[in-house]
Parts: sequence; C-alpha cells; structure tokens
Amino acid sequence: MPIKQQRGVVLLVCLVMLLLLTMIGLASISGSTLQERMVGGTRDYNTAFQAAEAALRVGEAHVRAQVEASADPTSLFTATTDCPVLTAAQWTVPSNLQSTPQPPTCTVSNFYGATGSGASFICETDGSIAEDRAFDCLSRTFLFNVEARGFGSGEVEVRLRSTVAIAVRGQN
Repeated sequence: MPIKQQRGVVLLVCLVMLLLLTMIGLASISGSTLQERMVGGTRDYNTAFQAAEAALRVGEAHVRAQVEASADPTSLFTATTDCPVLTAAQWTVPSNLQSTPQPPTCTVSNFYGATGSGASFICETDGSIAEDRAFDCLSRTFLFNVEARGFGSGEVEVRLRSTVAIAVRGQN
C-alpha cells in the first residue's frame, strides 16, 4: 500500500474553526459583561429613585404635621429647611448593593419664598362678588415645595420635587 503525502489541510481547517470558536466565546463574554453593567446601572438608579421617593414622602408628611401644628402657616419654611432624618422603617438599604449609598435627604421651602412676593397662599372662593366687599375666602391653600435626593451605590443620584398643597378652611 503506497503512502500518500499529507498536506495539512485538516490541521488548517481545525485551526480556523478553533479561531472562530474563540472569537465567538470572547464576544459572548464581552456581551455578558456589558449586560451585567447595564443591569447594575438600572439597579442603582432604581435604588436611588426609591430612596428619593421615600424621602419625598417623609418631607410631605413633615410639611403636613408642621402646618397642622402652626397657628400661622405663612411663616413656615420661609428659609430652606431640612426634613427629619429617615428611619430604618422608612428607608432600608437593599442588601445586594456593592457599596452602601449615603442616606436620602429632603428639604422643604415655602412655595412663594423665593419670589419675594407677600402672597403665601391661594384663596378659593365660591365665585360670588358683592359690591363694596372683597372675596370671602372659603379656604386658604398653602403651597410648599419638597425636594428629595436619593443615592445609589455608584455615582447615581436622583432628585425629585413635589408641591404640597394644604387647604385650611375658614381663615380670612
């Protein structure tokens, strides 16, 4: 039986296939890494958003409590005021974060405080006008801004703002 000369074609085909499989494996690894980073960024954003939302609700409750306890709501929060610190029941850091973010914060200010105007409420009326008399206020609606900041485990920061409107009946 004569011996045929081998030319190494099978070896060349195997090397090319190995190279292709290596490139596919590297592409899969880099794609997985990118997806993991995106999921981590989304998790950090959601954590920061939830922290800011919790701080916003604490700030709104703080405004309502201060207005109920105050004889003159127009004098409340004329300067920016910090909200109470959130308790563990109001905001607990998720255990699956890479690093512990700083606690969420919120501040409260009088809605009209920055405008320099004397008005600090909206007067709701029944729509009737009589001669020689001003509107009778059915209620005064006081407006206050609450701004909250929440943080994720990375450099993620979310800022939220709400306006709290509180109607106080029967004050002129």
